[in-house]
Amino acid sequence: MKVTVWSVVSGAISGHLVVNIPAACTVRKVLDTYCSYKGVPADNRYVIRSRDNLVLNPNKTLKQANIQDGETLTIGLPEDEAQIFSFGSWWMVMLAAFIIGIAGLVITFWLFLEPVTGIKKFGIVVDAGSSHSEVYVFRWNGQMPLGTADVELLHRCFISGGVNSFATHAEDIGRYFKYCIAEAETRVPKAHRPHTPLYVQATAGMRILKKFDPEGAQAILSTIREFFDANTSFRVENNSVEILPGTEEGLNGWIIVNYLNNHLKQPDKASAAVLDVGGVSLQLTSELAHSGNWTTTELKLFNQSHKVHSQSFLCYGIAQARHRYDFLLINKTGINVQQAATIDPCMAKGTTHQVLASDMSGPCTLTDNSKPLLSSITNVNYKKLKTIFKNYKSEQNVPRSEEVAVVTDSEDTKMSSSFTVKGSSNASMCEEKTSWLFDHQLCKKIFTFGDCLNAQSVPQFNHSIIAFSGLFDHLMLLLDVGANITLHQFKQKVYSVCSLEVEALYAAYPGLEKEVVEDLCFDAMFVFNLLTIGLGINNSTWANINFTDENPSPNNEYTRMHICCVILYQRIVI
Repeated sequence: MKVTVWSVVSGAISGHLVVNIPAACTVRKVLDTYCSYKGVPADNRYVIRSRDNLVLNPNKTLKQANIQDGETLTIGLPEDEAQIFSFGSWWMVMLAAFIIGIAGLVITFWLFLEPVTGIKKFGIVVDAGSSHSEVYVFRWNGQMPLGTADVELLHRCFISGGVNSFATHAEDIGRYFKYCIAEAETRVPKAHRPHTPLYVQATAGMRILKKFDPEGAQAILSTIREFFDANTSFRVENNSVEILPGTEEGLNGWIIVNYLNNHLKQPDKASAAVLDVGGVSLQLTSELAHSGNWTTTELKLFNQSHKVHSQSFLCYGIAQARHRYDFLLINKTGINVQQAATIDPCMAKGTTHQVLASDMSGPCTLTDNSKPLLSSITNVNYKKLKTIFKNYKSEQNVPRSEEVAVVTDSEDTKMSSSFTVKGSSNASMCEEKTSWLFDHQLCKKIFTFGDCLNAQSVPQFNHSIIAFSGLFDHLMLLLDVGANITLHQFKQKVYSVCSLEVEALYAAYPGLEKEVVEDLCFDAMFVFNLLTIGLGINNSTWANINFTDENPSPNNEYTRMHICCVILYQRIVI
């Protein structure tokens, strides 16, 4: 609540102050706060009177004393009552002084002083991805002394499966969100819920669905909006549910990483470039002093302007990159020839996998103008997701989207056929074959949908780069990558993992799911080639990359907050 405190005592304590303070605080706390602001001791002789000139008990809370939001309190001495507190004269003097001083008071208090915490506000953000969704609950102070509020993450809930898989059965989407949105309700005080905005931002999986099945995409968005409007007490507006462009997804990551590193409040501190690898797409975002031919977006945060370049590369998320890799590996140069068994150098010798034909018939492996199998977008390794994402909810509590998925007859043949792939533990060959993903000419020649990436596709990076996402946190931990590792040492670690045969590989990582361990070589080699061939990182610029676990966010996970930024900063708290 907000109260205005006036002092009629002469000397340093005289004046007035607007104080934001919880109703559970005592009258004495109001006096202490005012005196602290004035830099004077809180004399026990001072009393606080209500607007009715009644002396308040200092040990009672504001609620107990029936003090209302917006009320004016007065500090004085007991003996001043006869001279000062005649009803008519006091209120005339107070009103005149208040009108004269209000402009200076507002500027001084809101820009420079925060004696106590201001009114709290809340926001709900749903990151609806291709492999999973996450529901975030945020809180921030209503005051914005630098033009932008500081946000605090209160809660995060993980849901397995992508919303884009509901195109043919959108009516089931309520069951998908029900558990996590119920949890979110409990994190926001009941009185705040009608004023708490809820935003749903769908990412790469829905961008692909909109391209190939616009009616299905619209059905999902409409059903999500209707579900939240009918089943929550949060504020849901017409534009609350939408598909987030890839460049804005990159801006999200750039803002939150630099915010958490305290780069945005210090004008003399350079910002970091940000690399975010998801399941379907990859985002690379950086501030450019000289934009040249690169397109930039101007952001104003904490009274500072930034020209930021953001790029999103569809089909370079780790799951879809694997599908493209399998396609190139099995088809050589794109010719569709099914073999009895294909040798995969990135798989451990002694392992055999079945690669589904449907995974190589999706949007990211499309080689003509036919309609792809959209089911491949949500065909991901959920055991890996459990390892990467610490707040993963079990299937007993949260239904995965594919538990209610429908496969059409036309897709059944491709869904059931597969290719046999055997591992060979050949690290050098693994490096060569994963480098095909960053062969721009080969990519353009074969694939008709998605992006193609190499070092010429992005600006040069000669400053700090922070690589964040659950993938990096998971991968660097398993590879035991420290803060001061060199590019050569990183490559050695990748080669060491990729050279292990199956039994040695399992023994090196006891306790981890076999599916997670068997993907480790490909994941690591993909990241190595992404950084070196895709982004042009070399021995001299490798030191600019931050892979350490010294991140300032809770539990060392930047991903816990990154989706909030464009939504909260640009729509709510700016």
